[in-house]
Amino acid sequence: MKRTWIHIILLMVAGLMAGRPSVAQDNVIRQLRADLLRQPDSSRYTDVLNQLGMQYHLSNTDSCFWYAVKARDIATRRGDKRGLAGALNNLSIFYALKANTKQAIEYGFKSLLLYRELEDQPNICQLLMNLSVFHYMDGMKPESNQYLYQAMELGKTLTQDSIYSLVLINYALRFEQDSTHRDSVKWALERSKEIIRRYPGSRDVYYIQALEADEWMKDGEGARAVQRINQLADKALKEGLVVVAIDMLDHIDTYRQNGYPADAIPAKEKAFAIGSRSGYLNMMLPTIASLYRYYANSSNEAKKAYYGRALWELVRKRLELKSSNYMNYLDYFLKEQELNEWELSNRVQEQKINKANMKRKSRQQLIGFLAGVLLLMGGFTYARYRSYKQLRRQERLLREMNDAISEKNQQLNIHDDFKNKLIAILARDFREPLNDIIRVSAMFRNKDMDQASMQLIIDEAVVSSRKTLVIFDNILRWIKSQLSGFVYNPAPCDLLLLFEQAIPHAEQQRIKLDIPSGLYLAGDQEMLLFINRSLLHCAVKLSAGEEPIVVRAIQEELVRVDITCTVSSFTPQMAAHLFEYRRGDDMSVTLVICKDFMDKMGGHISAEIQGVQLRLGYSLPSFS
Repeated sequence: MKRTWIHIILLMVAGLMAGRPSVAQDNVIRQLRADLLRQPDSSRYTDVLNQLGMQYHLSNTDSCFWYAVKARDIATRRGDKRGLAGALNNLSIFYALKANTKQAIEYGFKSLLLYRELEDQPNICQLLMNLSVFHYMDGMKPESNQYLYQAMELGKTLTQDSIYSLVLINYALRFEQDSTHRDSVKWALERSKEIIRRYPGSRDVYYIQALEADEWMKDGEGARAVQRINQLADKALKEGLVVVAIDMLDHIDTYRQNGYPADAIPAKEKAFAIGSRSGYLNMMLPTIASLYRYYANSSNEAKKAYYGRALWELVRKRLELKSSNYMNYLDYFLKEQELNEWELSNRVQEQKINKANMKRKSRQQLIGFLAGVLLLMGGFTYARYRSYKQLRRQERLLREMNDAISEKNQQLNIHDDFKNKLIAILARDFREPLNDIIRVSAMFRNKDMDQASMQLIIDEAVVSSRKTLVIFDNILRWIKSQLSGFVYNPAPCDLLLLFEQAIPHAEQQRIKLDIPSGLYLAGDQEMLLFINRSLLHCAVKLSAGEEPIVVRAIQEELVRVDITCTVSSFTPQMAAHLFEYRRGDDMSVTLVICKDFMDKMGGHISAEIQGVQLRLGYSLPSFS
């Protein structure tokens, strides 16, 4: 397992430099450092830092880590996705060398996402292969195989198929011990050889030939396999590929572990010598420990002491490096994890704040919308209420106007009927005096009539004419009060004098006046005289026999005038409708005129029946 793990790590390095001629690593680092000082922009500067980190990761992991962190910081600050992807790839390899596969997988996956975003197919293929290695190291074989198959599918489509060759070599290393994959492993090796032939100087050829030697070992040709491994190690040393030479020599110890009687001590001593000269002692701890144990069990005290001092020195340096403040990887990792947690917490808080802001904004919009709806509803309700009130007002006005029009129409109908009846009465009343005049005229033509008959007819004509004139005069006064130009102006009216003038000569004995002298009413003298005369005439007409008629005036808040007489067969219902027009009743016309005159003067006229006593009266204010 140790040899396979070292092979895989070295193959990752080979993948980044596939297709380039093999040059001594010191020269490459020296050249990259010189190039670093000449870079005009940050993106190219970051790219050189990443190349330096990749070159250092097998000779000085601290330098690899330092260059990767510096490249990541610059790329993050500049927003350089490609530079950031390369830095994360270097950090992934660094953590894999430190056996921290969890962190190696995390950085590798972040780098893969960036390369996918950049659509960099070769590096996507290389990262898929690396993630396959890291999952295999972490014991997750199904996931490892899945990444490896993805890398193989993508490698088929690449124009730069040297990476595909590397993927095939990884496939062969993964399944070389699985007999069920023997044919596919052979196919992968053959296909990888075909690709490598197009890229002279590629490091992949060493691993192809080493795999062939492993197959010879399985077939029982151990000596041939050991010889091939020594040849490959010598050739790698000549070309300056120190790490490749060390890895080739490690195959011999693997053969010994698998049962072939090979002497691995010379190969280990040779690898230790190469590593010591080239500065790769940090990779030689297992080899030094193995040599120390071997010579500790033998009698060679010199080599035991030599390898013991080398082991002690290497362990001391590692302990110093681990305890030094120059590069505390654990602290850095923990701080980085803490920063990641803070960043994640900040993102969560930002999401919560954004969500709260969105909720608040949505709530505000909802409240605004509801407020707008309420305002619209309020405005609509207020408009409807105003419209309703206006409609009710208009309905009330219309109803009042209709009532007024109906009342006016009713009054007009009553007045029209009254006027028609009035005209009929006038026609009837004027017919009698006209007939009397015609009779007198005919009598004068008839000279045979005696003097007494003629005088009787003339007297009847005079009485009829006088009666007609009185009626006509009353009607004229009423018509005058109905004209639009009539204006009522109350004046002092002597009540006693007005009644004395209204008493008929024939009834002076029956009518008794109980009116204080000096009592004045506020009214129209002609209207009051007409009312007094009409009420006395009505009382005389309705009274029975020769019963007296009493006129009494009482002054309270208003002056109350009562005309009392004795009547027979007169009901309260007749009294209630006495001042209304009745068809065929000539007196009703006069009483209607009296009521109209009293209304114009602001008084009240009435008729009451108490037993056989009829009381006609009116009320008016006094003039004082």
